Amino acid sequence: MNSKHRVQSFWSYFLTIQEPLEAALRAQDQHEYKHLLNDINEHLKSVCGCKLEVELSETGFFEMTFATGGDKTAQLCSALLKKDAPKELSENWIINAFRPPLSERALNSYLQIQDKTVRGADFKVYYTIDEESKTVELKVYCEALLSLSDTQRENIVAYMLELFIGELELEARISRVEILEEESDEENVCLLPNLYEDLCDIIVDQEWMEYHDPLSIYMAYKLDEKPVSETLRRDMKLIVTTNPQLQEGVLNKEYATCKDFADKGGEYGYLYYEKLYEDEKEALVRQQLEKEINDLLYPMSIARTMGGAIGIYYSYIDVAVFDRDGFGIALEKINEKMKFKIYYHSFLED
Repeated sequence: MNSKHRVQSFWSYFLTIQEPLEAALRAQDQHEYKHLLNDINEHLKSVCGCKLEVELSETGFFEMTFATGGDKTAQLCSALLKKDAPKELSENWIINAFRPPLSERALNSYLQIQDKTVRGADFKVYYTIDEESKTVELKVYCEALLSLSDTQRENIVAYMLELFIGELELEARISRVEILEEESDEENVCLLPNLYEDLCDIIVDQEWMEYHDPLSIYMAYKLDEKPVSETLRRDMKLIVTTNPQLQEGVLNKEYATCKDFADKGGEYGYLYYEKLYEDEKEALVRQQLEKEINDLLYPMSIARTMGGAIGIYYSYIDVAVFDRDGFGIALEKINEKMKFKIYYHSFLED
């Protein structure tokens, strides 16, 4: 079953347990709630590979969050889950394809570290603005972490940062995190629950680009090595991508990310065509074509574009394909209207 159909199948299943899940949340029936949630997460293993978190907010809305943990394949699948969620769910449910900032889970969260109860306000955050890279470097101090191992500290700080500033800003804005052994006298400092507001102020003051989801964050790679041949992907000079995990893997001829998506019914691949213009104009043409293809295919849950590359001989548009059969038909229709032919190749076939 392809990714598109797995998403549809999941929502059909979810509607069958929606009422008992809502009843368990209202009654704070932990046993029934955990039983249902475990069943939901079993279903999600083959759909997006991440767990779902659900809660009843103080406003009376139910809220679900796909905890992707920054994994790009999980983000792509959870975004499709959100897009294709049944309309009737929107009456009572808030659906988050990635972890939002300052959720009720964050504000009510606490950690038990040995004999200490630790909350967000126990984390002091020092930050430095890097105007060139348009990112922020963080230094974090929490006394309760001093007795833990480096790995435990890193995991806790990463989790707490994601809870309070959200997955999007953590990925888009934070370039480096250092965990301190003692407090600092640096000027820019706040408590963790106030960090998101400070980040928003920085973004506005510095006039940085705003992002709406983690899949809209493009990274660019200018390849140092000279292209080695005319074969596909070996002529590349510049890569732009919203899925750096995939690119780093395929550049090193490692395909674990591709196999992971295949296990969830999807396929990573790329469209390519013979280069039309010089680099600067070609980049604009490729970018516009990518947008038009995404605007055509993503609303139908067939595929989503993820950037691409400019080569010496070819231009590339990378795609996450959710419905391979539908994609093949759509590509035929696209080529009927094109003045040049576009081809498709799966990364797993390289």
